[in-house]
Parts: sequence; structure tokens; C-alpha cells
Amino acid sequence: MRIEDTTLSFLEEDCLQRFGRAEGAEVFSRTQERYRDLLEGADDRGSPAIREHLQKKLFPPMAYYLTLLERGIPREKALDLTGEETRRAAGVKREQMRRLAGLPFAYTLYRFACKSFMRKNFPEEGWETEWVRCDGEELHFNLGRCIYWDLTRLHSCPELCRLYCENDLVSFSGLLPKIRFERGGTLGTGAPRCDFHFLKGASRPAPPK
Repeated sequence: MRIEDTTLSFLEEDCLQRFGRAEGAEVFSRTQERYRDLLEGADDRGSPAIREHLQKKLFPPMAYYLTLLERGIPREKALDLTGEETRRAAGVKREQMRRLAGLPFAYTLYRFACKSFMRKNFPEEGWETEWVRCDGEELHFNLGRCIYWDLTRLHSCPELCRLYCENDLVSFSGLLPKIRFERGGTLGTGAPRCDFHFLKGASRPAPPK
């Protein structure tokens, strides 16, 4: 698997532009090596969905971040640089969400597909999902366990997890104005759970007087 085939398909180009051709090529080459090492040492828990998360979404930013740290870049700066890449990837997802939001009855379609999507793509081998609400006004579920949080801690970079969490805010903004995404906190930002709220419409109705 190559980083070019992941959500960070543009990383090599960005490295060359940011660090210059010689150093950028070295940064990207080392990132690619570290990415392969992470994959070789990973346990996908027998789940094709988890394997896809590791290959395409989780390990590419982690490999880049750890490479930047290895090269002596301060942790906050390395986090900022990695965040630029993950936000760019989330922007691609946002455009996909916009296409969904453009469909008639977008909230209804999202509501009826959401549970099966979560079962398939966020299986219990990597996530603990608690459904709180799924009706005509709001979808609300909590994640009490998350493989992104597990693996960033395992690889001694728990601060990286908040970038993956922030991606949700970018990606799901594409659902506006049909669906509004809200959350109170995430495991990666110190909350006891990751909460996901998808509300029908762009704003809550005013309370009755």
C-alpha cells in the first residue's frame, strides 16, 4: 500500500512544496517507510473495515507526524503541519457530503442508512457504539471506544487523535443546510466519549414562549 493511494494522496507534492525538493523528497520517503512499518506491525483484529481505516485514514497522518518529530520538528509545529494535511483530506470528504445534502429528503436518507453504515464501517472490533436517538429530528450516538484513540496512545502520540476528531467538523459541514452536525467532546480531547449529533435542518426551532 502506498500513501498515494490513501486520503493523503497529495502528501508528496505538499512535502516538496513545503520543504524544498531535496528535503521534501527525504521527508516523504521516510514517511512512506514509516507508513509501511506501521502497517506491518498492525493488528486489524480480523476486520476488513479496520484494515481500510488503518491503510487509508489512520496511519498516513501518523506516519507523517512521527517522521516530522523524528526530524526534530517541535511537537506543536509537527501537529500543525499534519493538521494542514488532514484538513485538506477532510475537505475532499466535505464535498462528498455536499452531494448528499443536495438530494431531496437528505436527512431521511441519512437517517435510514446511518445504522447499517456504522455497523459495516465502524464495527465492534474497533468501536463501541451506543445509540441514543434515531428519529425524524435527530440522530445521536456515542462512541465509548475508538481505534483511533487506542492506536494514537499505543504509538505514544495521543495528541494526534484530536486531528482525526477535527476532521468530523470539516467533513460534516458539507451536510448543511439539510443536516447540522454538533458535538460536545471526544475521547481525543479529554471527554469520556465521542458524541455525534446530526440534527435535521440548519438550526434548532425556537422554544415555545
